Amino acid sequence: MLTSFLAYGARKGFLRPVLNYGRKIMQEYHTNEAVHRVVAEKIAPLNLRVSDTEPLRFNIFIPEIDFGSFFGGYIAKFNFARKLVENGNKVRIITVDRCYTSREDWPAVVQKYQGIEDIFDNIEVATIFGREEPVCFHPDDVLMATTWWTAHIVNHSLPQFNSSKFLYFIQEYEAFTFPMGSYFALAHESYSFPHVALFSSPTLRDYFKIQSYGVFACDKSDGKSLPFENAILSFDRDLGDKRKSSRKLLFYARPDGHAARNMFEIGFIALETAIRNGAFSEDWEFYGIGATHNDMILPDDRVLKMIGKVGLKEYREMLPGFDLGLALMYTPHPSLLPIEMAAAGQVVVTNTCINKTVDELQNISSNFCVAEPTISSVADTLAEAASRVANLSARESGAQVNWSQNWDQTFSPDLLEQVREWFPAVKLEKLD
Repeated sequence: MLTSFLAYGARKGFLRPVLNYGRKIMQEYHTNEAVHRVVAEKIAPLNLRVSDTEPLRFNIFIPEIDFGSFFGGYIAKFNFARKLVENGNKVRIITVDRCYTSREDWPAVVQKYQGIEDIFDNIEVATIFGREEPVCFHPDDVLMATTWWTAHIVNHSLPQFNSSKFLYFIQEYEAFTFPMGSYFALAHESYSFPHVALFSSPTLRDYFKIQSYGVFACDKSDGKSLPFENAILSFDRDLGDKRKSSRKLLFYARPDGHAARNMFEIGFIALETAIRNGAFSEDWEFYGIGATHNDMILPDDRVLKMIGKVGLKEYREMLPGFDLGLALMYTPHPSLLPIEMAAAGQVVVTNTCINKTVDELQNISSNFCVAEPTISSVADTLAEAASRVANLSARESGAQVNWSQNWDQTFSPDLLEQVREWFPAVKLEKLD
């Protein structure tokens, strides 16, 4: 089971710590006992102490703090923590997985993210892997889960607190990250626990509503949830100054098994098909980003040049230099990378999935060319997208995306007010 778990693993963002943790455990245990110990340790209850003498805190449970896992999902969590601190709340981050970094390392992790550079000067951090050390809480503390296994941990603790629910920061239907089995079942079970929810896109929330999952299991009203939008980067672009000697395609190419939902195989075969069908003239160049991999041969002596993983600054500077983006994601969440491609001025091929429809995506940006998740549809849509890249005024218009590019907009006063209604102990000094 663990091998299958690692093979399907975590998507970009908040689930990569699952994969990292599984690998670390496999290095330490070499018996069949390791299979169930991984699960048992991940959801093990807290060694907690609840006392009126403790200060009132907002407790955010996360997997770990690590250089390799601090990206989209983590940036959202820490910006939410920042907004709580700014409004007078005492915030504590509680890491539940094995953490191989120390507090001395953490400031370097956040230095490149505007707005949270000094976050560790303003919050507490407790590391509780192993659960040996007791952790103290006030009975009116707010508990916030951010992954399926932190939801299990928080739910086990909830009876010792005055609140009858916890806050669930939901950035994906996490059962989708696993094959049918124990991990799938445990992830799905986490949405049955008593909670209110912040969903990381309206589309993701609508999926839960359609499926009657979580807060929508018994009541289709929206009184127990709100959506938010992970703020994307803004880009310096000048489409009128683009070189005409060549065109560039950027493929979110992740052949690794833990990125299965990015549908590398469909994307690559569709690109091959589109090239064979004459969709791309000789002046096109092809690049892949997102994984360390050798360059890959394409038809007609073309090459997919693999850039690999790049830093935030390089990523922000390079995106406007491409004309066409190919970024697939087989989940209801719209995914942030194709939105950032569109905001950088690219024509972007992405895909539908369940309630993630053409209309939903094109409402975000007119730069989207939306395919069904099939080889033939993606290939045809690549041809359509290639024919649109010369229309620079349309690309500039589509770069004005209907999506948050500011964390203060993401975690707006209205959203924070709703959190206070759910948990009256939360302070909103700036709104009073």
